[in-house]
Amino acid sequence: MPEVTTIEKRVWIKSGVVEELDLKQQRLVDHVYEKIMLYYRELYRTRPCYRYPLSLSRLMRLTKRSGHAVATALRYLANTVPAGTDETPPVFYDRQSATKNKSHRPYRIFLRRKYV
Repeated sequence: MPEVTTIEKRVWIKSGVVEELDLKQQRLVDHVYEKIMLYYRELYRTRPCYRYPLSLSRLMRLTKRSGHAVATALRYLANTVPAGTDETPPVFYDRQSATKNKSHRPYRIFLRRKYV
């Protein structure tokens, strides 16, 4: 059985818990972050379909990954920082209730201003 190598340690900002990400997890987090950057730097507000903030379903289509994988990577990006750094996470999101169906709470994903 091959040995799993730990690539990066990330610290959850509220609890201080350190989590180790293996190579596959780190590649997924990096891929999702690249697609978020692509959306806000090149696509946002260029066409009518891109006039809204990035949603989880649009991010799933951009990354070609499942909803669970993208949501997990999004939680890492929004709630953790690399170990040993004092910066804020580059991404944040909120979930507001839809106007017609209050139980539907879509994700709205944003990039912090200093990373744009």
